[in-house]
Amino acid sequence: MVAIPPPYSEKVLEEQGKHADYGVLSLLVGTWVTHNPNKETCRYGVHTTCLPSPGTNSEQIPGKFHFLCQNYVEELTFTKVPGGVRNRAGANEQFCGALKYDTAIKDTDGNLLHEENGMYLWLDDIFNHPADDQSVEEDIGYPELASGDGAKGPVYVPNYSVCRSGVIPHGSTMMMFGKVTEVLPPEGQNYLQPPFPTGNATWNPKWLSISPTMGGAGASIANPINLDDPAPSWAFDKSMPATDPSGNRTYTQRILAHDLYPYSVRPDLALRDALKDQKLKGYFLIEMDTEENTGPKGGILNTPIVRKYVPVVKMNMRMWIEVLEEDGKEVLQLQYEQVVDFEFHFGTDGGVTRWPHIQVNTLRRKEPLHGTVPARPDRQAWTRRDKRDDDTLNDKWGVTIRHGNPPEDTGCGD
Repeated sequence: MVAIPPPYSEKVLEEQGKHADYGVLSLLVGTWVTHNPNKETCRYGVHTTCLPSPGTNSEQIPGKFHFLCQNYVEELTFTKVPGGVRNRAGANEQFCGALKYDTAIKDTDGNLLHEENGMYLWLDDIFNHPADDQSVEEDIGYPELASGDGAKGPVYVPNYSVCRSGVIPHGSTMMMFGKVTEVLPPEGQNYLQPPFPTGNATWNPKWLSISPTMGGAGASIANPINLDDPAPSWAFDKSMPATDPSGNRTYTQRILAHDLYPYSVRPDLALRDALKDQKLKGYFLIEMDTEENTGPKGGILNTPIVRKYVPVVKMNMRMWIEVLEEDGKEVLQLQYEQVVDFEFHFGTDGGVTRWPHIQVNTLRRKEPLHGTVPARPDRQAWTRRDKRDDDTLNDKWGVTIRHGNPPEDTGCGD
């Protein structure tokens, strides 16, 4: 049976006006910048983008595309919206903790590439608000309503802990929902390995800039390309456009032959490599998507030209709020990956092609917080918990707790 949420009262309203619950999002407040003191490729941001080739159209020319991949730097600012934002829903009341975000992305020469703003919302604060004598009288509730109605439910259980809305100046507006997992080292260990694969496991279509509908470079999970090895020799074979013009390898060889390989193929390997020599004590993983298999979903709206020729159809995001140990102190680091799927043109088989646009970056606070990372309500920051019988459980801050990295999602992509 679902427990009844805490009762709503004027005191709750007063407290929410002073102190909203931002949950894990409270760790984001401030300005973050690309962290790359030694100018290493893996510590810059990386984006990959497939675009319609000039002169093409969606009705006549099958799948001709232009590929972009480059490093970037970013300044990302999160600002609290004061007070809980109240959603009245009859017997249920929700107070959202809202963070505004603004980001500016530039190439390594300082040229502006992208700006975006929006909101992150923490969705876990729910209260029960039954009818009372005053509401029944003022809202003409009698005879259908009596004082106390709604006190026993129905109870609204949030499907998600967190959501993000964003406005992209190309002409798209998105909303996506998700949940949070806290990941701590396995019992008896002090640090975590980077939560990214190596070897043959790096070839996972869900996180590649080459989607299955692009032909997958002729590879698959069962027959992978090891992205920790040098790019295969056929990626540099300039005769292939003449000898095999419609082949899957020909279609995507430029992506594997790019100067930023392997990040041109799987950008999140840059996040892995940035973590390689760092002492990772734990992290919060925020996972969000515009689509879900069941239940409420987010979505994307596009302006007419974008909707007609290059519709943005799906977006998912992973964000890691990490605690590192450096020189005996705890330091926060932020890493993210977002995958935006475009659809344009068709393949030689007549099917619509889905083109991933991927961004990853590693950031630190512009003014670093050293020492102890801000404490959570139920414990001091990042101290070892008591031994648990299970690897996962829900805690008081609306997140799932896990010892050891979660297995990577090996969905076959779209």
